[in-house]
Amino acid sequence: MKLYHITKQGTLHFQLKNGRLAAVYPSTGYVRVAHSLDGFVENRFRVGLLNRFNKAVEDGNPGNITMWPINKRVTTTTKYPVNRELFYEINGSMYKYHNPVFFEMTGETCQTYPNDIVKLMDLLTAFEAKNC
Repeated sequence: MKLYHITKQGTLHFQLKNGRLAAVYPSTGYVRVAHSLDGFVENRFRVGLLNRFNKAVEDGNPGNITMWPINKRVTTTTKYPVNRELFYEINGSMYKYHNPVFFEMTGETCQTYPNDIVKLMDLLTAFEAKNC
């Protein structure tokens, strides 16, 4: 892993052993990695992408290279209040429901580690050891 650029905001940009680019964002707690160089049908596409990564390292500027977060995904559940009047029926009579009603939504978010550079670097080195 080679450090090649540090931004004014403190973002650290690295080139991994296999040529991929990575970035550590200490202020937000994210670690992002560029597209894999494996899985191309023709080798010329892999070489083209590797040349693009190498040019970014030479220039010291990652430019517009797309990166995806590698932080662990965590399932979250959020309750939202229902903003409508609800009614129920008993023996043909309609009654207004007076208790508060909520509906749940589940989603996924990345587990972040803001201002914890040691944990962020551990994530990146573990990713490099496993995938490079």
